[in-house]
Amino acid sequence: MFQCGRLPRGRRRDGKRGVVMARVETGTRAPADLLGGPVEWRAQRDSSPRLSTAVIIPAYNAETVLGETLDSVAAQTLRPDEVIVVDDGSRDRTAAIAEAHPAVTRVIRKANGGICAARNDAIESGSSDLVMPLDADDLWHPLYVERMVAMMSAHPEALSGFARWRGWLHPAESPVPFEATVGDDIVMHDFASYDRAMLGGLPVLPSFHVARRSALRKIGLRPYPEHQNMGEAAYMCGLLAAMGPVAEHVAPLGRYRLHANALTGDEIDAARRVPPCLEDLRRTIANRADLGIDASVRRRVDLHAAGWHRRCGRRLGGGGHVAEARRLLIQAAMLGDRRAMAMLAASLLPGVRRRVWVEAWRPDVVRREAGTEAWSLDRAG
Repeated sequence: MFQCGRLPRGRRRDGKRGVVMARVETGTRAPADLLGGPVEWRAQRDSSPRLSTAVIIPAYNAETVLGETLDSVAAQTLRPDEVIVVDDGSRDRTAAIAEAHPAVTRVIRKANGGICAARNDAIESGSSDLVMPLDADDLWHPLYVERMVAMMSAHPEALSGFARWRGWLHPAESPVPFEATVGDDIVMHDFASYDRAMLGGLPVLPSFHVARRSALRKIGLRPYPEHQNMGEAAYMCGLLAAMGPVAEHVAPLGRYRLHANALTGDEIDAARRVPPCLEDLRRTIANRADLGIDASVRRRVDLHAAGWHRRCGRRLGGGGHVAEARRLLIQAAMLGDRRAMAMLAASLLPGVRRRVWVEAWRPDVVRREAGTEAWSLDRAG
């Protein structure tokens, strides 16, 4: 179990700041047969009371990938209490695959309404303590549910949490095999350190994020804004982080599939769609005094949104959409982002302006022919 003592404040071994929570042991080995063996449920390790879990999977025309994702759920060392698949108006065999899979406890068929509406339907239909979104094409380490339950149980102050992940390019590559030994450091974030983690490295993605149902219910019965179709992760994860502490499982516990059909596949489209979700976040926080978010956090959220606006503006400029890019830089500057103000001025100087824009958020070695994954912004500056 996790120790309650805190290690000294300061930088983690990967350079990020936070409060590190330690375990007595340095890691836990996953059963060897779960790293590629047959799919079957595993018995829970003890019968003590624990937080119940609902896995929610929105799926649209996902027949080629959904089975593999559900197999990764079935391979968990700790069985989820609910596995809810929402078929969002698919025109293929998505619903049939979900209904036939032994891991699934409920399938909801509905007309196509977008990923946020599908997640809301799943949240409304479930009852478990912890809500664990999973996209229909991503994979979990066999220890994922066990570790998320242990983390949230050990830190009842945390309203949400997340694990790190590794990506692979589909179909050119296969996912990196799951680690046999997984470290178990936990870092606790307030909004300021969450902001640094989100914008300074690999982002927090819905498939590797967990939230308490009680926190989601405080936001609303249908907490995801249903007009959002990209950038909803920046909204929901950011809102929960503003409401209370966030727990981070430092070691990777998931595999993220990057492919042309992914919602985050087109960088230019993402650079246009993400900023409005951050403006939704700012409006929600400004208008919802009942969420208990104080003025200092609201100011930090403004700077968080400004950072996204600056990065998205730079990407739009790199794609040749300079007028749109400058509008986003102006928005960021108005929110207090000094770097955006300097970039805006530099973009008007003939000898400097090309250095302001970025042509891609990801380096060439992981760039896809059909577009590049939209969230890893550490290269964007």
